[in-house]
Amino acid sequence: MPLIHVFDLGGVLLPFDDERFFERVRPRCRPGTSLRDELARRYDRAGVELGKDFASLYHGLVADLDLDMTLEELTRAFNDIFEPNEPMWEIVRNAPHPRFLLSNTNEPHVTWIREQYPELFPLFDGLVLSNEVGMRKPDPGIYHCVESLSGAPPEEHIFIDDVEEYVEAARAVGWQAVRFVDTEDCARRLSEANARAEVLD
Repeated sequence: MPLIHVFDLGGVLLPFDDERFFERVRPRCRPGTSLRDELARRYDRAGVELGKDFASLYHGLVADLDLDMTLEELTRAFNDIFEPNEPMWEIVRNAPHPRFLLSNTNEPHVTWIREQYPELFPLFDGLVLSNEVGMRKPDPGIYHCVESLSGAPPEEHIFIDDVEEYVEAARAVGWQAVRFVDTEDCARRLSEANARAEVLD
């Protein structure tokens, strides 16, 4: 059987530039404050990647940084950071079914992506999104969520992610995994992995 391909979202299928967010929001904060540090501190605490309300992050930034933006303005700045990696989308289209998306993400990003790139999520037979399952990579449980959808043993999955920690976590649960560097390298390594799987089969 062909390998089951599992793709990360941000940084692989949708490269992002978070500096766009900081450039828009920093001037709307009290001078002398560190938006980057405060956002990093509050982001995990707010739990938005685990399904918690993004508004709690917004209210924290208003309180700590005197943020002068509406929730809607901040949400748009937070979301408008992505660009499609269309060659990687083509790799997804050419991957065998079933194929899956596995991402640490949040409700604002998911909503934005569905609106801006409506053709992306339908490329997959299943989505495992941290904000929907209440777990994040590198938690082994989130990889097992994919296995519950695929019905296949761990060794039949191959995962593509740009974060080494998440690649190593996939390998730790028995998956094959590729650290995404660029599309050409990814295509070559997937081709090699699939060829090995065919030989073993």
